[in-house]
Amino acid sequence: MDESTLDAFAEWERASWEERAEAYAADVGVLTRGAIWALLDAARVTEGTRLLDVATGPGFVAQAAGGRGAVVTAVDQSAAMVALARAALPEVVVHQSPVEQLKLPDDAYDAVVAGFLLNHLARPERALAELTRVLVPGGRLAMSVWAEPVANPAMGLIGEVVTDLGITGAVPTGPDSAYYADEDRFTDLLTRAGLQEVIVVRTSWTVKVDAGGWFDTVARAMPRSGAVLAQADAGQRARARAEYVRRAEAAFETAEGLVHLPATAVIGAGSKAPRT
Repeated sequence: MDESTLDAFAEWERASWEERAEAYAADVGVLTRGAIWALLDAARVTEGTRLLDVATGPGFVAQAAGGRGAVVTAVDQSAAMVALARAALPEVVVHQSPVEQLKLPDDAYDAVVAGFLLNHLARPERALAELTRVLVPGGRLAMSVWAEPVANPAMGLIGEVVTDLGITGAVPTGPDSAYYADEDRFTDLLTRAGLQEVIVVRTSWTVKVDAGGWFDTVARAMPRSGAVLAQADAGQRARARAEYVRRAEAAFETAEGLVHLPATAVIGAGSKAPRT
């Protein structure tokens, strides 16, 4: 993929989060919070850990890390997300910065975490270089990415229904969002970044949501599916919503009007080489 294509994809991602930040903050935490504890465990975050939370979004991970007693700094490329995180967590220093050019010093943090960032990056290797740069020698990096759609119906089922609409061109050409759901690829990425003691694990949980309401949430808050649905006409959107509700209710446990959707994340972690 040439540089101009990657640049266009990166800019589309940035602009998408400016538009969708409030919807994401309001509604998606019910899903993403399920992976936070495993992410912090993989980074070995405990009381007193100097932690950098990259792609903090509304601050879900930063808040949980503060609850563990970590000393948290956060960063996000989106001005809208930074404003939300600052409002929610006034005790946390939140910077606006692209992940490929962090405006932070070398060897500054005991741990770095990035929740669900990897599937949005145009240039993952450059991002890994920056995340590793700001770690102290011996410090720990942990990242999460969504599992492949079949293992992650909480996101994957909507993707199937949206793809079935046959609408093209809504999302610019970019890296495959599920590429690093493959554990071998994830391991290779971390290893090539120079990290040691690399682990890649999966964590699963269940979200209980109203099926139609969850479809609406993803349409408002998530860039790729949301962009496709924004190009659909009212009839297409209504049919896609009805089909999603039908499939979700047929495939997954329901109780009290809610569907119980399985969610799975892949978490990769490694340590920066100590000084010799």
